[in-house]
Amino acid sequence: MTEVILKVTNNSTFIDGVLKGQDYASFKKSLGYQPEDAIWRTNPNYNWDGWITTVCYNRKYCKCSVKKDGMHFPTGLLSKATGFFKDNNIPYKILDKRTCPSKNMTLSYNDSVQLREYQDSVVTKSVQKSRGIIKAATGSGKTCISCGLVNIISCAPSIFFVTSKDLLYQAKEEFERFLLQDSKKIDIGVIGDGKCDISDVNIVTVQTAIRSLTKKKKKSLMTGDISIEDEKEVSDDNKLRIKELINNCKLMICDEVQHWSSETCQVVSDNCTNSYYRYGISATPFRDMGDDILIDGCFGKTISEISASFLIREGFLVKPKICFVHTSGVFKGNYHQVYSDAIVNNEYRNNLIKNIAFNMVESGRQVLILVKHINHGKILEELIPGSKFVHGSSSREIRKNHLDYMREGGSHVTIASTIFDEGIDVKPLDGLILAGSGKSSTRALQRIGRVIRKHEDKDGAFVVDFFDNVKYLKAHSKQRRKMYSTEPEFEVFDFDPSVEGSCL
Repeated sequence: MTEVILKVTNNSTFIDGVLKGQDYASFKKSLGYQPEDAIWRTNPNYNWDGWITTVCYNRKYCKCSVKKDGMHFPTGLLSKATGFFKDNNIPYKILDKRTCPSKNMTLSYNDSVQLREYQDSVVTKSVQKSRGIIKAATGSGKTCISCGLVNIISCAPSIFFVTSKDLLYQAKEEFERFLLQDSKKIDIGVIGDGKCDISDVNIVTVQTAIRSLTKKKKKSLMTGDISIEDEKEVSDDNKLRIKELINNCKLMICDEVQHWSSETCQVVSDNCTNSYYRYGISATPFRDMGDDILIDGCFGKTISEISASFLIREGFLVKPKICFVHTSGVFKGNYHQVYSDAIVNNEYRNNLIKNIAFNMVESGRQVLILVKHINHGKILEELIPGSKFVHGSSSREIRKNHLDYMREGGSHVTIASTIFDEGIDVKPLDGLILAGSGKSSTRALQRIGRVIRKHEDKDGAFVVDFFDNVKYLKAHSKQRRKMYSTEPEFEVFDFDPSVEGSCL
């Protein structure tokens, strides 16, 4: 059998040689996935078996943003490909055409900060691997780990990608607090929210990146579950500068990497053609849609894991008690109608939320209530005296001022939309009410992370989720409960308000 040659580049690996018949069909499946709705989409008349592959045959049929000649697949899946060849006795040879960039910055840590032992270990291991996914629970110091990677690798330009305006400014502050360049305060570039200040080390929003790489309309770009934010546009000249920065960056680190299976992020990744170092980092670097392989394609395998339970045992996080409050009812219609009636406009359930929030405040807790829909947040804000609803349409100044107020312990009940799902650091929070239901197990863990950060005399956190025993939502509740149970240090219990007294 003719030997297959795998020519490896930063983004794609090209196959020289022939894969015939069943071998080729099996290879495409091994580097593919079945979407969760595949059973409804398969149609024998269109000759589709329900699989989506990451393998491209040639330029004419290339699905990549940067079109390529010849058969190829994402380099992050190289180990999967070689595993397939080994299992099927197909001889192969690897020709690695990547070039490790030289250090061209003089960086150091600020004297006032220091990596924790496990953070330092993750950084050292990750640099040796040159790419991979870092699974790090909320509160593990993901931005600190990222600063450590930038410091050790020290090659410009480097990019830290974020998925929201709030995270853009939060990450900038952290990088400036952590790093020095030439023994002076580092100048961190900010690209996003209408800004285009490019430097050696840059924080870049995915939203601004994608607008600089394509001329497609905004609505067609924001696929997946990335927030559609009203970011200010940058000029055409700046878009060209941003595109050049992305094309030339040597190190890319991507925060909240669970989003990188989306079309938007896949385009950004494919345009990072010179990124030898590629890392994705998240508390939940996986998806509920079955398309995790697209994330692996960008970055490779998981190379480190820091669980919330490990951090609790080590004293870096506080232990949460998670109470599932059971509700029930008969609600008819499609999912959206049931959600509207059973969650958003359910007077009984909303009053439960009000009473639980009141009891939490009475016990001295600072409370965050998370909702999915804007209307739900408005209803709860009107129902709960003294509460404040913050959402994506709130101005950056309002959001920032309220976050600062929360960090000072000045807000007892904050209601927020999905903008608080990821990355927002408010350590005094110790009470959480998950009012929005939903099936996403990744978001469930992210949300718990909002209240288990250690802070002064905080010795624990109390979380209330809802086990909605109604059409569609019951299965989602079971899924979230199952995910919580993967953390041994999470104490999970149930409560039925129709049978017992208060669970608080």
